[in-house]
Amino acid sequence: MKYLDELLGKHESLAWRGDLHVPVSGIEFDSRRVGRGSCYVAIKGLQQDGVAFVGAAVANGASAVVSVHPPPSEPLPVTWVQVKNDRRALSAMASRFYDDPSRRLQVTGVTGTNGKTTTVALIQALLEGEARTAAIGTLGMNFAGTVRPTKLTTPEAPELFSFMAAALQAGCVHLAMEVSSASLSLHRVDDIAFSQAVFTSFSGDHLDFHGTMENYLEAKLSLFRRLGSDHWAIVNNDDPTGTRVIRELNCRYVTYGFSEQADIRPLKHVFSMDGVRAVLQTPRGKVEFQSRLLGRFNLLNIMAAVSSALVKGVSAERIAAALAGFVPVKGRAHVAHAGDFLVVVDYAHTDDALENLLRAFREIARGRLILVFGAGGSRDKSKRPRMAQVACRHADLVVVTSDNPRQEDPQAIIADITAGFAPGFTAFRTEPDRRAAIALALGLATAGDVVLIAGKGHENYQIFKDRTVHFDDFEVVREVMGERDA
Repeated sequence: MKYLDELLGKHESLAWRGDLHVPVSGIEFDSRRVGRGSCYVAIKGLQQDGVAFVGAAVANGASAVVSVHPPPSEPLPVTWVQVKNDRRALSAMASRFYDDPSRRLQVTGVTGTNGKTTTVALIQALLEGEARTAAIGTLGMNFAGTVRPTKLTTPEAPELFSFMAAALQAGCVHLAMEVSSASLSLHRVDDIAFSQAVFTSFSGDHLDFHGTMENYLEAKLSLFRRLGSDHWAIVNNDDPTGTRVIRELNCRYVTYGFSEQADIRPLKHVFSMDGVRAVLQTPRGKVEFQSRLLGRFNLLNIMAAVSSALVKGVSAERIAAALAGFVPVKGRAHVAHAGDFLVVVDYAHTDDALENLLRAFREIARGRLILVFGAGGSRDKSKRPRMAQVACRHADLVVVTSDNPRQEDPQAIIADITAGFAPGFTAFRTEPDRRAAIALALGLATAGDVVLIAGKGHENYQIFKDRTVHFDDFEVVREVMGERDA
């Protein structure tokens, strides 16, 4: 049995009313999930203050409330604790409730604008041969035989620590997880004991949340500043921000990339429609492998994962075997159709990711590159013209469509994108209906072409102002190609 005073620790509470030695059956930040004996942490959010839902939490059986607000003048039939920072308290209390599970796992955190999801999946695959390994990220939380869906790249602290406890119970030794900039800023991962951190890339995104690029970078850097002398950082040497990351380190580190200065780099590499073959030079000797992953950016993801695995002592032979059997992550340079022309679905939703995608397929395509993309509504608008500039530089034909419009008019988002095209660029079409846009692109494709459908990747929904509908780029490709072949 856990008690509130034990979970609070010595530093979180400012004032309280009621019995601090009250039993606690769970830690919740959503009043709808509160059960009998739960402690409700009322988060003061960006849009709503959780204190407005205290009544509902108490009605659902909460035994205590934790908030940045002082105890109310009208007493409640529960203990009320005022804290300095509600999100920090949520993380600390959740970790203690589950007996600090991250300290009994070897946790690798992967952060960067692009590449997190594939890199985490690769690290999990490379370590699984050594010991059972769990993973957390955009595609959910999983270990062998267990998958928990998530709404966030890095879930809230109670979900994280609950999963870690379950992973330990199942015999997991390692955990690889995506660490988003928002999760760092919002203290979701404050109490996770990382032993290794991977930096993949840095480029413009999430300015709607962070405000400035410097704030965005500071959030990323905070992960690496936490690492101690016994820990390791894995840093992309090809990204200019890598040098800034290295300056912040108080731990050991290894670099990877195509640069001659990188510790882990390719001596030979061949890209094709079948994947990549490469020989890597590493401080522990050569690693030769073949992978079904497509393109230059995926070789970078592979090098990041190989670096992580080598630091943990995984042999070159086991690495090569795991890479050979690795199945591409859904929605990450994932082939949706292969025939006279290739159709690839990818999650690229920033200018940097889009450029990496287009450059990679320019190296292996025999014909034209046809790009279908849009931009998410109610999100960072500054990247829309940058994505347009990348598209007209590298694609032969562009179809601009909707992504998740959310609260914005799809036509207005499309207009923001097309306004960013270079003067005189006319090789584009606009079609706000995403299914019709995909059908248009597939209808224009001929032998040897590559059709790249970017922006949504693994997502199986589309968000509009007044509704969310089922939408899966893979399903649409299969339907359209089936109609063509019928």
